[in-house]
Amino acid sequence: MNEKADVLYTEELIARRVAELGAEITRTFEGRELCVLGLMKGSVVFMSDLVRRIPLDLTFHLVRVSVHREHDAGVVRTEIAYATDFPLEGRDVLLVEDVVDTGITLSYLLGHVHELGARSIRVCALVDKPGARKIDVHPDWTAFTLEEPLTDRFLVGYGLGWQGRYRALPYIGTIRNPARPEPA
Repeated sequence: MNEKADVLYTEELIARRVAELGAEITRTFEGRELCVLGLMKGSVVFMSDLVRRIPLDLTFHLVRVSVHREHDAGVVRTEIAYATDFPLEGRDVLLVEDVVDTGITLSYLLGHVHELGARSIRVCALVDKPGARKIDVHPDWTAFTLEEPLTDRFLVGYGLGWQGRYRALPYIGTIRNPARPEPA
């Protein structure tokens, strides 16, 4: 059985923030067609709710980004694989991210989408963790910002998961970080 998650952001608070973000994004892209790219899997629930709050002509797509980190002789090597089969040239693109922490993946995606000829690229994140940033990138819109790192907790719910679990929770919560041993 799953550990019960402690509620961090309630279902009601999330719904209110998604509505506010939808209104802000609508004002920004008023009169233009929008291409929304949601990063699998963590952003799926957020993106689904968000696009229903953006009453514009839009398309949305899911993209998979694979990140592989290797620790070799004290050096961390990050490999990011991304592929798309839909054209982005001349399009206004909204990247929907679940959690922005180090900024490594987001920086890669911004560069890649730019190379594909997008007219504009904006980012909307469910959760921003600026204290974990290794690359200076910032979302244009954020539902929630965690200024302090969650050293012994892990975010779950509202699409965020741990080993595929907890994604269906209607709120964002925390569980004890499974990678850290329990205190004795």
